[in-house]
Amino acid sequence: MRRKGTIQSQLLATLVTGLLVMAMLSWWVVGIALREMTANYLEYQMDGEMASILTAISLDDQDNITLDDRHIDTLFHHLLSGYYFQITSHRNENPQILRSQSLGEHTLHHPTITPGEALRHKGTGPKNEPLLMLIKSITMRNNQLTVIVATDLSPIDKELNDYLWIHGLLFLFGLVLLTIMQIWAIRRAIRPIEEIREGVMQLETGQISRLHDDVPDEIRPVVEEINQLLLRMEQRLVRSRSTIANLAHAMKSPLTTLSQILRREESGLNEDQRMEVLNRLDDLHALIEKELRRARLADHPIPARFFNPEQSLGMLARTLNNIHFQKQFTIDLDLPSGLLLPFDEEDMIELLGNLLDNACKWCRTSIRVTMIEERSKVIMRVEDDGPGVAQAETEHLTRRGVRLDEKRSGHGLGLAMVQETVDHFGGTIEFGRSRELNGFLAEVTLPIKRFF
Repeated sequence: MRRKGTIQSQLLATLVTGLLVMAMLSWWVVGIALREMTANYLEYQMDGEMASILTAISLDDQDNITLDDRHIDTLFHHLLSGYYFQITSHRNENPQILRSQSLGEHTLHHPTITPGEALRHKGTGPKNEPLLMLIKSITMRNNQLTVIVATDLSPIDKELNDYLWIHGLLFLFGLVLLTIMQIWAIRRAIRPIEEIREGVMQLETGQISRLHDDVPDEIRPVVEEINQLLLRMEQRLVRSRSTIANLAHAMKSPLTTLSQILRREESGLNEDQRMEVLNRLDDLHALIEKELRRARLADHPIPARFFNPEQSLGMLARTLNNIHFQKQFTIDLDLPSGLLLPFDEEDMIELLGNLLDNACKWCRTSIRVTMIEERSKVIMRVEDDGPGVAQAETEHLTRRGVRLDEKRSGHGLGLAMVQETVDHFGGTIEFGRSRELNGFLAEVTLPIKRFF
C-alpha cells in the first residue's frame, strides 16, 4: 500500500504534534504548579495572621468570645478589602460569630470540620470573588471555635493568567522558530535523496552512466547497490548484443551464399522452385532483421544520448538523397531550433528513416518533415506529394509483410518496425493524406519527460 505524503511532511507533522502536546502539558503543569505554590505561600501568610487573631481572642465569664482588634492587621478593618476573618463559637445551639470589619454583614460559608482539624478551602467572598480560606477548629476552655482567614484570589489569578498567556505565546513563538529550523534541517538532511532522484532521472535520459557516491554514509550503500545493478545491466546488455550480432552475422553469410547460388541458372531447380526458395531466404533475412530490432529495443532501458533532430535528420536527408539519386526531390525540415529529445538517437533515426525512405520511394518532388514540441509530447509528421494511400488501406499498413505495391523493393517490414518502435515508447502513429502536399502523411506522437 502506497503511503501518502513526503518524508518532510511526516517528520514535520510528528514534530509539530509532539511539540504541541508538550506545550499543552507544560502549560497545564506549570499552571497547576504555580497555583499550588501560590496557595502554599498564601496559606503560610494566613497561618501567621490566624496566630495573631487567636492571641487577640478571649472569653468572658459566660464563655462569650471577645476580640481585641488593636493587634490585628489593618487590612481586616477596611470594608471589602479582600482580607477577611471569621470566628464562630459553637457553645450552644445559636453560634456566636465574630467577623472582620472588611466582611461587613457577609458570612463566610465553609465545610464542617472536626475539632483539631485544619483545612484549606476555596470559597466565594462578599463580591463573589474567589477566596482562599484557611479553616481551623480549636478548643478554648471547653468552647469549640472555628476560625477562618480568607484572602481574595482575584488579583493573583489575574497575574497567573497573564503569566500563562505570556508563557503560551512565548512557547508558540518557540514552536514556530523550531518548526522553521526543523524545515531547514529536514531539507538539508533529505537533499542527498533529492540529488539521488535527480541522478536517477539523469540516468534515464542518458546524461550520466553512474550515480555520484558523494552522499552521507547512511545513503551510500543504496547508491553503491544501484551502481552495481547498472554495471551488471550494462554487462548483460553488451553480452546480449554481442551474441545476437555474432549470430546474425554467422547466419547472414550462409544465407547470402545460398541466395547467390540459387540466382544462378545452373542451380538445378526450375524457375518456380528457385523463386520459392529465394522468397523463403528473403523471409529469413527479414526475420533476422526483425529479431535484431526487437532485441535491441528490449535490451535498451537507458538512451545512449539525446536525440538532436537538426543534426541527425540533416545527415539522414543527405543520405537518402544519395540513395535515391535517380529521383529529383527535396526534403524540407521544419524543426524547432535547439530541440533535444530524451530518446535514443539510433531508435529515432531508424523510425524516421523508415518513414522518410517510404516517402522517397513514393514522392514526386517534395517531402516535408515537421516536429512540434508540446509540454508532455512531441509530434513528428512526415508527408510527401506522392499518390497517397486510400483511407481504407491505411489500417493495414503496419501489418508485417503487407506491401501496397509489389513492384517496389523491400519486404514490407518498414512500417511494422516503425509501429514497434512507437509502441516501445508508448506513443501512437496515424496515417492519412497531407493537406498541403496532397500525398501520404504519417504522424507519430511520442510522450516525453523533461529532466533538464
